[in-house]
Amino acid sequence: MVSIQGSDGAFHQCRVILDTGFTGALTLPETVIRELGLISEGRRSVITARGESEGFEFFTGWVSWHGILTEVGVFQSIDQPLLGMELLEGCHVALDARDGGEVVIDERAL
Repeated sequence: MVSIQGSDGAFHQCRVILDTGFTGALTLPETVIRELGLISEGRRSVITARGESEGFEFFTGWVSWHGILTEVGVFQSIDQPLLGMELLEGCHVALDARDGGEVVIDERAL
């Protein structure tokens, strides 16, 4: 779960899929973006999992990440929310490799 701040200042919990192939921070479906009240900053091109360049709506959002309010880039997705490597950088990730298994993301002490 990721805690995302809406335009009203309230935080909303969003279940995300960990995607180590996604180099950005976060993708969210249009319905979630509308609920949060995020404002579009236009389209940006990214390389998709198929290796093709494609344009997606881009937004700036705020998440509570390890207890710190952090600005993140949010791409509009077609379906499931994804958490990418930009947010995971420097973290320790542990997971139960089974359907429905737990994923734990800890901040690494520097």
